[in-house]
Amino acid sequence: MGNPMTRRLVQPHGRMGAPTPLLRFIAGGHADLIAAGWPAPHTGFFALPTARRHAAAILLSRGNGPDEAVYAAERARDPDVARLLMGGHAPGGLMKALGRLGEPLWENADYDLLLDLFAQEETALVIRHTEDIRAPRLRMIGILPAVLRVQGILMHVPENVAATEDLAEAFRLAVRIHGEKAGPGIARRWERAGNPQRLFDMAAEDLQPVAFGALLPPPVLPPAFFRVDDRKTLVKVALEFRNCLRDFTSDLANGRMAVYVLRDGAERAAIALRQDPAGWRLAEALGPHNEDLKDETLRFIIDAVERAGGRTGEATWAVANRLHDHVCRNCGPPHVPRRETWRDRLALGTLWD
Repeated sequence: MGNPMTRRLVQPHGRMGAPTPLLRFIAGGHADLIAAGWPAPHTGFFALPTARRHAAAILLSRGNGPDEAVYAAERARDPDVARLLMGGHAPGGLMKALGRLGEPLWENADYDLLLDLFAQEETALVIRHTEDIRAPRLRMIGILPAVLRVQGILMHVPENVAATEDLAEAFRLAVRIHGEKAGPGIARRWERAGNPQRLFDMAAEDLQPVAFGALLPPPVLPPAFFRVDDRKTLVKVALEFRNCLRDFTSDLANGRMAVYVLRDGAERAAIALRQDPAGWRLAEALGPHNEDLKDETLRFIIDAVERAGGRTGEATWAVANRLHDHVCRNCGPPHVPRRETWRDRLALGTLWD
C-alpha cells in the first residue's frame, strides 16, 4: 500500500491555468504553487478549513509536490499533517493553532518561525492559548531568548519592536554580568513581575554591577594590536591619528578605558574599549582624522575583541535608561538609535559614558 502521506493522485479539481484574482488575494506569493494543486477555480482549496489551507502552503513551499500537498490537506488526519509539517514529532495543538492564523496565507519566513517556536515546549504552550495568532507578534517573540518566551513574561511585553529588542539585550547583558548559571534564575524572577513596568524595571535592576569599584584587566588583543599604556604614547597616538584621545587621560588612568592601535593590517586604526558592568565593550574604532574604517578592517577588530572576551553593542547604562521609559506612561517614548545595519548595532562613538 505504501505511505498514505506520499501517495500520488491524479488531479480532478479543474482546468489548468493562472491563479484567479481571489486566490492571488488570499494566497499572495503561494498562489502559483496552490494553483498547480487546485487549478482554477480552486474550489477544492477554498473549501478547506483555514488550518488545512495554511498547511498546504507550508508543504508546497517546502518542496512537497502538488499531489502530496493535496492529499495531506484534503485526506490526512490532523496528527499526520502536523508530523509532516514538523518533520517528525509534533506537539499537540499545531493544527488548531494554524486555524487561528487568519484567512490570508503568510510569508514563508513567518511560517518557519511559527514552526520553530512551536517546537519549543513553553513557547508552544503560549501559542496554543493565543486566540488570534499574528505574524508580527510571533516575530517579536522570536526576538527574545528562548528562556524568556513564557506566558508570565510575554503577557507583559508591549507590541513594540524596540522595547522587545531592549528587553532581549538586557537579558543577554545580565547574563554577562551575573554569569551563565544565573540566566534561568533571572528569567524566573522576571516571570513574577506582575505588570509591564515591573518587568522592565527588573531588567534594568539586573544591569547593575555585582560589586562597586570592581576593575577587570583590559583584554589582551592579538599581536597586530598594541596597547597604549602611558601618557607619552597616548599623546603620540593622538597626534598621529589627529583625534581627541588626550581628552580621555583620566579614564585611562582609572582603568575604565583602554586604547589600542592596529598597525598590522590593510589600514591603521585606533580603537577604544570601555568597561561597564557587563565587561569590556568596543566603544570606538576609527582611522586617521576620525575616518570610518573599511568593513573588513572593522570586522577584524570585532573578531579580535570578542575572542579576547570583550563585546560590542551599547553600554549597559544606555539600555537600562530606556527600559523604564518603554512602559511608563509618564516618561514618554524613549529615544532608540537606529539599528538597521550591523554597523548601527555596534553603537560605536559612545565614549562619554
